[in-house]
Amino acid sequence: MDVNRRVVVRLPHQLVDALDVVAGQRGRHRSDVIRESVEFFLAEQERQTLRQQLIEGYQELGHLDVRTDSEELWDVCGSRQE
Repeated sequence: MDVNRRVVVRLPHQLVDALDVVAGQRGRHRSDVIRESVEFFLAEQERQTLRQQLIEGYQELGHLDVRTDSEELWDVCGSRQE
C-alpha cells in the first residue's frame, strides 16, 4: 500500500520552469522539491503560531516587559519577527 497521496496542483509556467531549474541543480525530482517546500511552509506556519502564542502569554502576564522578553524568545526560537 502506497503511503503517499497524489495531489494535482496547477502552477504558472514560469513557476514550473523555476522549479525544474532548482530540482535539476539539486539532482532531485520536481515532486521532492515541492514536498520539501510544503514541509518548510507548514513548519514556518507552526513557528509563527508559537511566536504569537508566546507574545499573548507574555501580554497576559502583564508585569513583564514583552518587548525585551519576547526578543530573547526570538533568539531561542531561531529568528526574530520584524
